[in-house]
Amino acid sequence: MRTLTRISLIGVSVLSAHGAIAQSVDASDPQPLVEIIQDLGYRGKLEVDGIGDPMIHSSVGGTEFAIYFYGCEDNAKCTALLFKVGYDLADGTSLGVVNDWNAANLFGRAYLDDEADPWIEMPVNLHGGVSRQNFEDTFDWWEVLIDNFEAHIDL
Repeated sequence: MRTLTRISLIGVSVLSAHGAIAQSVDASDPQPLVEIIQDLGYRGKLEVDGIGDPMIHSSVGGTEFAIYFYGCEDNAKCTALLFKVGYDLADGTSLGVVNDWNAANLFGRAYLDDEADPWIEMPVNLHGGVSRQNFEDTFDWWEVLIDNFEAHIDL
């Protein structure tokens, strides 16, 4: 099982060899985020959610998930993301399992839906932009969280 210890928890602006600040990405235009996800070797499909805001569908390790856009003005100029996945388990899981996860993990908020199925989500603030490397690292955090959460819920 991979852990978050291999991931840098400090976001640092990356300088190119020429001293220029690395390209910044944010949530105001979803297409560059889709392209980064695809460049990392994952599927990334841009869609819209039920209220017309952008949404990206992707998957890691066979697990389908969505990235929702928040802080949008007229379905554009968004400022934040929410990575989110739910698991439809035959018997659901217990509140104790979810509470144990939340108590032990800094990233990845877990909860149960009305059928006791577990969900995990990770909010990401992109207001003002972050480096491409930061977003790639965030996507890696998400992959690690999914792996660890699935092990935690015995999936």
